Formats: sequence, C-alpha cells, structure tokens
Amino acid sequence: MPWRTAARETLIADRWLTLHADRCVTADGAEIAPYYVTDYPDWVLIVAMDGDDNLLMIEQYRHARGLVSLELPGGGVDASDADLLTASQRELLEETGCVADEWEVVASLSPNPAIHSNRCHAMLARGTRCIAAPHDEPSERVCRRWMPVVEVVRRAMAGEVQQAVHVAALAIVLGRMNRWSAA
Repeated sequence: MPWRTAARETLIADRWLTLHADRCVTADGAEIAPYYVTDYPDWVLIVAMDGDDNLLMIEQYRHARGLVSLELPGGGVDASDADLLTASQRELLEETGCVADEWEVVASLSPNPAIHSNRCHAMLARGTRCIAAPHDEPSERVCRRWMPVVEVVRRAMAGEVQQAVHVAALAIVLGRMNRWSAA
C-alpha cells in the first residue's frame, strides 16, 4: 500500500539532483522519517549498433567508484529536449560523435525506485556511424569502443560492465533480438 508524505524538506536543489527528506506515514500508520528521496532527470541509454553487427560502448572514469567503466553511451534528458529521441540523438552525438539511422524506445526502467524518482529509457539505435570526435567535456572524457555483440554480452555476464542499469538495458534490448548469449 502507498505511503503518505506528511512533510518534505528539500536539502539540496541544483542542476544535478534534488535531495528531499520526507516524513512518511505507511498505510498502517507507522511513521518513517527521515526518508530520503533523490530527484534526477530521466536518463537515456543507447544500445547503438553499426552495420557490421558491432555495439558502440564507451569507457570513462567514474569518480564515486574510482574506476574506468565500460558502459553504454547516454545521459540525462534535458528540459530543452523535445522527447526521448531528441535526447538520445543529442547524447549519442555529444558523447561519441556518432549518429544513427533508426531509433526505437525499447524499455523504460526505474534505476532504484526505493530512493530515485527518475526513469531510465533504453534506446536501440541501428545504422550507427561516427561523424565527429566526441564533445570534449572535462567530466565526460570518453573512449569509444566498437565491440562485437557477443563480446559485450560476455563482458556483461562476467561483471566487466559494472553499471547495473546498463546491463539491464543490454539484456532487454539484445534479449528481444535473441542476441543475449555469450556463445
């Protein structure tokens, strides 16, 4: 049963996130406080395939974990984006310098519905090709990596793709294509 929010205090509100401390009351009357809720913009993750059946992956440093992470391209949906397609096309071009011919929204997931209010949208991009260098952003210095589908799946299954929502997006998109297999 849904909880009721009896009070909300916003602790942080900036361009990256908003953090609230809620005073919640459960359906059976128990009070839970503080209960932290984080608002982020929605995200898009792009499963980008070229004409030779390769996936476009990126590597970039992730400070919270202190590691270089193998990931899908993607990022936040901006308020100025008309829709998920616009956000996906912008993010793919900014992060990788690539464009794609065909686009499809495959899934919308909740990264962590316990404490995050946003959704993460898995997009399939086919006919992906590079037309420019990635946009040079100090917080997003990425290396493009074209990899055969089977190699990406093997690495995801081996735990080498650390971002859980990225693994979920890969599994859903490639699973629908009957490609979620490392063999």
